[in-house]
Amino acid sequence: MDARNKESGDRSLASERAYQYLRESIYSGRFKPGQIVTEDEVASVVGVSRTPVREAIRRASADGFLDLEGFRRARVSNFTDEDTRDIFEIRAVLEALAAERAARHISAEEIAQLEKLTDALEAAIRAGGDDLFRKFADFNNEFHKVVLNASHSRQIVQALEHLIEIPLMLHKRFEGSLIGNLERTIRHHRAIITALKAKDSKWAHAEMMAHLMSARSSLL
Repeated sequence: MDARNKESGDRSLASERAYQYLRESIYSGRFKPGQIVTEDEVASVVGVSRTPVREAIRRASADGFLDLEGFRRARVSNFTDEDTRDIFEIRAVLEALAAERAARHISAEEIAQLEKLTDALEAAIRAGGDDLFRKFADFNNEFHKVVLNASHSRQIVQALEHLIEIPLMLHKRFEGSLIGNLERTIRHHRAIITALKAKDSKWAHAEMMAHLMSARSSLL
């Protein structure tokens, strides 16, 4: 039993390593939209067997990063303007509802976490560096997940958990004007936090809607 558990744990770790490699390669631009990615290629680079790589590719496909294509391979997702518009309009409707629900349930600890993430993003802007986009992706993703979980709605969480990841790839489109967009993101995040602190559901709904529709406009 212990041996089987260890084997399962080792495979999970290998699959996580492969998934993080895929995710980072897509975010960094190492893998371009439309590029073919094979199990053998990833297994060779990461240093794991094909089975955990296959699991990682399926997970990346579920998250919207890859499109499964043929035998033991996938293609990096390539989003059109229409895809982008749809993703952000769906997110705006559902995340605004999540923020509305979160205003009723959010804890002081979760508020503090949102403030910490926004402060960290602001500090990252001041520091600059080649990893600024990576930091933005991580902090922004975590911010939205905190609000989502604070909604206490299993259905909203399930509907949105994969869509939250996808737009971080799309933000590559405005990487050239990243600083201006990040500064606006910080202002929006602080407005959302203020509404949540006030326990004002409609205000939180409006701020989240404005935030995501603004991001959509930037990307299009």
